[in-house]
Amino acid sequence: MPKYDFDSYTLYEIRKRNVYSVKIRVVLKEQLNGAVLSGAAAKAFRRFHYYNRTVSVNDEGAYIFEPCDKPIAVIEGDKSVCLGTDETNGLLFAISYEQNNIFFSFAHNFCGGCGSMRWIKTTLWQYFTDLGRDVDKTGIMTSDTPITEEEQSEPNAASLPKDEALGKMNFTMDSFIPQMDYMERMKDPEGMDGYYPIRIPKEPLMKYAHDNDGSPNSILAAALFKMCVKALPEEKKFTVGIANNYRADVGCPDTYRDMVRQMYVQYDVGMSDWPIEKISTVTRSRMYIQMQPEISCEYCRKVDDYRKQIDAQPDLESKVDYAVDNSLTTHGLPSSYHISYVGKVEWGGLEPFIDGIYSLTAGHLLVEVNANAEYFFINFQTVRKDGKYLKEFLQVLEEEGIAYTVGELEDRKLPSITLP
Repeated sequence: MPKYDFDSYTLYEIRKRNVYSVKIRVVLKEQLNGAVLSGAAAKAFRRFHYYNRTVSVNDEGAYIFEPCDKPIAVIEGDKSVCLGTDETNGLLFAISYEQNNIFFSFAHNFCGGCGSMRWIKTTLWQYFTDLGRDVDKTGIMTSDTPITEEEQSEPNAASLPKDEALGKMNFTMDSFIPQMDYMERMKDPEGMDGYYPIRIPKEPLMKYAHDNDGSPNSILAAALFKMCVKALPEEKKFTVGIANNYRADVGCPDTYRDMVRQMYVQYDVGMSDWPIEKISTVTRSRMYIQMQPEISCEYCRKVDDYRKQIDAQPDLESKVDYAVDNSLTTHGLPSSYHISYVGKVEWGGLEPFIDGIYSLTAGHLLVEVNANAEYFFINFQTVRKDGKYLKEFLQVLEEEGIAYTVGELEDRKLPSITLP
C-alpha cells in the first residue's frame, strides 16, 4: 500500500494548480443567524476528526496531517476564502454565509459531494437544534454520533479481485472540446467562472426518465448533447464525461473518502434527430459497460501504483511534478461536457428548511446535480457571460416538456488553497 495517509495524495496536484476546490451552496427558507451558525458549526465539525486536520511536510518531503485544536472558521459574506491559511485556522474546510445562504468550502482531497454531505447535514441539524427547532435526526449524523470503521474505510488494492471486465469501450479523440471558450475567458479582464442555478421538479422528471428508458444521468447527457448540436452546428462529434462513484465496488460503500472515476459516452451529429429516449438508451448501455466492478478494481490498482510512485520521489517538488505529470484525474479523455450527480441524499427532518443545494466546482460546461425530496438542483457551470449553451439547454428542456426555473448568472467564487 502507499506509505502515507489516503487523503494526502491529491495535495501534490493541488499545490501546483487549484482545480480541486469545492463549494457547496445550501439555500435555506429563512435568514441566517450568524452567531448561532458559528457555534453550531464548531460543534458539528469536531465530530469529523478526519477533516479537522492541518497539512505539513515531513523529512521525506511528503505531505502529512496533524490534528487541529482550532474551530472551523465561519465567515460572513459570500467570498472566495483561502483554505489552509490563518483565515481558516489552517484547515482545508470553512463555512461562509450571506442572507439565507450557507457556503461549505473544502479541498477535494478529503471528500467529494457524497462525503461532504454528512458534515453539511450535521452542521445544519446542529444549527436548527441550537435555534430551538425540533428536527428529526433520522438519516443524519449528529454531533455525538459515534464514528464507525466503515465510515473511515479505504480500499486495499492488493486484495481486490483481478477478473476481466466483459468488454470495454473504445473512444476516439476527435470530439469538440471547448478550448476557445476558455481562451476568451482568459482574455476578458472582467471574465468570470459563473453558474446558473436551475431547479426542476423531481417527480415529473423521474416519470419522464422512466417513460424514456432513462436515469437522471442519461437523460441529462442526452439533453446536453442536443444542446451542443444547437449551439455548435458545425461540430460533428461530442463526448460526455460522467462521474462514477466506485466506493462500493472496492469494498467501501460507506466511506467518507472520494473515489470517483469517469465514464464516457460519445455521440455523432447523425444522432441529433433521434428522440431523447433513443439517445438515453444508448447512453445507459454504454454506461453499464463502464460501471462493471472489475473496471473499478483495475482503476483502484492504478491509483495505488500512482501513489506508490509519488512516495518514491525524493523530495516535495519531485513528488508534485510526478503527481501533476501523471495525474489519472486530469489525463482522462478530453470531453465536450461533464455531468456529476451526487446521488440520493436523505435530508430527513432538514427537508422543510432547505430551498436549494448547489455544488460549485472548477470547470466549464459542467453540470453538477443535487436533489432533495421535491427538486433536482442543477448547477450549470460556464465561463461564458452571453448565455450561449444555457439558452440552447433550456430550449431542449422546453421541447421535452420539462418544467424548470433558472436564476441569474452568478460568480462561483471558489475557495483557493494554500499548502506548505
